[in-house]
Amino acid sequence: MENPFKFGMVVKSEDFCDRNKEMKEISQALRSGMSVSVISPRRYGKTSMIIKLIDDLTEYRKVYIDLMGITTLNDFLDKYVSSIFESLGGIKKFLKDLNNLIKVRSNVALDLGVLKLNFEMSSDSKQDIESVIRLPERFNEKFVIVLDEFQEILNITNVDIIALLRKEFQFFQNVVFIFSGSKRSMMKRIFSNPQKPFYRFTQVYELKNLSKDSVTNFVTQKFEKTGLTIESDTCHEIYQITSGQAYYVQALCYHLWFLAHERGKLNSELLKDALERIMASEKAAYESIWDELNPNQKKILKALSLDKSPYSVKMSAGSVKRSLESLEKSDIIEKNAKYQIIDPIFKIWLMSNR
Repeated sequence: MENPFKFGMVVKSEDFCDRNKEMKEISQALRSGMSVSVISPRRYGKTSMIIKLIDDLTEYRKVYIDLMGITTLNDFLDKYVSSIFESLGGIKKFLKDLNNLIKVRSNVALDLGVLKLNFEMSSDSKQDIESVIRLPERFNEKFVIVLDEFQEILNITNVDIIALLRKEFQFFQNVVFIFSGSKRSMMKRIFSNPQKPFYRFTQVYELKNLSKDSVTNFVTQKFEKTGLTIESDTCHEIYQITSGQAYYVQALCYHLWFLAHERGKLNSELLKDALERIMASEKAAYESIWDELNPNQKKILKALSLDKSPYSVKMSAGSVKRSLESLEKSDIIEKNAKYQIIDPIFKIWLMSNR
């Protein structure tokens, strides 16, 4: 029997845990011609939600562009153009019209082996860059374009690509955008800073943790479909451990499901073993984060892991403030009513290991 819980991948349809409220609001915005930006830490299920959302937008051509790893202008243009052509059935259909579609003076090479355009543009070629950006407007189609991990666009430093994108995007008539990113401080700097070009260009959505009811319903149904009954108290503990973060809900239940089949029972006693399996798999990543912190940051994190005030640590108020700012900028902690560690399993690891 196949394990019903999926993690570490984009999950679809019945494997996706409820984000109906957020999806409804974002769909309404897009269908009204508004672009949106979706911001959340990693492992909140952001990409899975966006893929499911655009699948339901049947009236649009879907373009999904993952910007993770781009470092240059030409990296971005290569991905942008190839993804648009792919959504239309591939560049092969448009070979005769390429000169009209890609109106540039700069060098553009067509790789015949994989039928892909390779751009060689300099920062001085602003008119050419703008022309390439306008590509989707040259088709008689409606597009929804997802620019995932959009904060990576800041790696392009030889030209103000954000200003160029904003300049062109504002005139698009048949295109709506979803800008998503997991580095919140960088995304907020792009979309919420009045001094930046994309300020008020989108409706900004910050994904929160899943609700307790959503997690309970999802987990209960998944176990029941494979012949296992889970008690409400166990569901409550799952929520307490994971704080409703989609990745960890799926991961914890994935290990719990295997343990239940191995031992012929399903109860809260198995949660400890399931949690230990997750912590073992995350150990190297957590140690890497810890090793990169300075002593003051480590002291602050240790205090937060024990639900203490960061200002209870014996250091100057200025040092506490600087440590909090750097940890928040690194998306390790966040401030709501109080400062807290974003990753709930990392918090548990800190409590048990430091």
